[in-house]
Amino acid sequence: MVNSPCLNSTVYFEGLMSIQKNDDTLFSEYLDSIYTRSHSVGTVHAYKIGLNRFRQFVLESYQLGIVDLIENIRAGKLDAYSVLGRFVTWLDKLGKKSSTVNLCMAASKGFLWHVDIKIYSEEFKKRVRLPKKRRYREEPLTKEMLVRLLRNLPVKLQTAALFAIASGVRIGELVQVRISDIDFESRPTRVKLRAEITKTREERETFLTEEATTALKDYLCRSFSWKEGEKNSALSDTIIFGTIRSMKENNQNKSGKTGKEFRCTPEHIAECTMLTTLARYIQKIPDLNRLNESGRRMIHFHAFRKYFRTIVGDSVGRDFAEALMGHHFYMDTYYLQTGERKRELYLKAEPYLTISDHKAEKDLVKMNEKQRQTEEDYMKFKEIFERSYTEFMNKKGDTF
Repeated sequence: MVNSPCLNSTVYFEGLMSIQKNDDTLFSEYLDSIYTRSHSVGTVHAYKIGLNRFRQFVLESYQLGIVDLIENIRAGKLDAYSVLGRFVTWLDKLGKKSSTVNLCMAASKGFLWHVDIKIYSEEFKKRVRLPKKRRYREEPLTKEMLVRLLRNLPVKLQTAALFAIASGVRIGELVQVRISDIDFESRPTRVKLRAEITKTREERETFLTEEATTALKDYLCRSFSWKEGEKNSALSDTIIFGTIRSMKENNQNKSGKTGKEFRCTPEHIAECTMLTTLARYIQKIPDLNRLNESGRRMIHFHAFRKYFRTIVGDSVGRDFAEALMGHHFYMDTYYLQTGERKRELYLKAEPYLTISDHKAEKDLVKMNEKQRQTEEDYMKFKEIFERSYTEFMNKKGDTF
């Protein structure tokens, strides 16, 4: 009896679906463990993409499913390090960037550990060569660029941009800030970042400029009927920059492949909406729609964070800027400041973070320069006076 081509293709398809189902079960268990540790939907989504690429590689290179690959490695028929090395080469030939290759490696190595296939760091470094990360020069943002951008943004996005520039928060933190996290009674306005919304899962605080505070109050009044000077208890748990838009389950995912969409949380949807909306408005302004050498747009939410780090670091100090941003740095456990000292330092940096009146900043820079020159002249005069006085007293002593 001769099998028809249709029957053969049907059997092949059913077998492929069975393999994928078994693989998905293993992947799901591993991704659950990743979420338990990080509680980050973004991390889980990125690892899922990495695992799917690993599955595609194994199928193309070895004609095996993930379950069969694991059995072959355990039986000694395949070497785990050789498989990972070939995976790097496969990704490189596809033209993937080093960051993508590293992500896929992290997901694949972690998965193999999860199924009791040990990958040791020293052995991995010796046998698997990862491409070096390329660092491209980035054009810094200027106040003139930011002023023009803000003039062309809708109110919500304009407020979010000012909030990000003034506070240095991550986009993932920005879309989870509640009204109750803002202390408008403090000067400068204090923002509490709860441990559950920060990337490091550590609570911290940052501040807002008067400019960002005013924009935020206006936005809250218009969008949520918030009233200044009142308790607004009913609005305490309201997410300031959230969205009610839902994501369809079968939409095309970020990798460009159709399939079961990874179910996103409301904050992840809000983050994606904020990013795509900003990009759409930037596209309408040719002078601002410029790319860095890396191919990424000059203006994006992470660029606002870099701008904050540069301005605060230059005007007040690196350690203070890093602390507000939630970065760890050398000996950071010894860097402790009182609430009052933090406010003083931020107020010192506030004129440089204010976007709308950048001419005032230039005047302030000139004033500070004149003050510095005056202090230097005073110290020189004091030194000359003290030296002359000493010489005079010595001569006077010799006379008598």
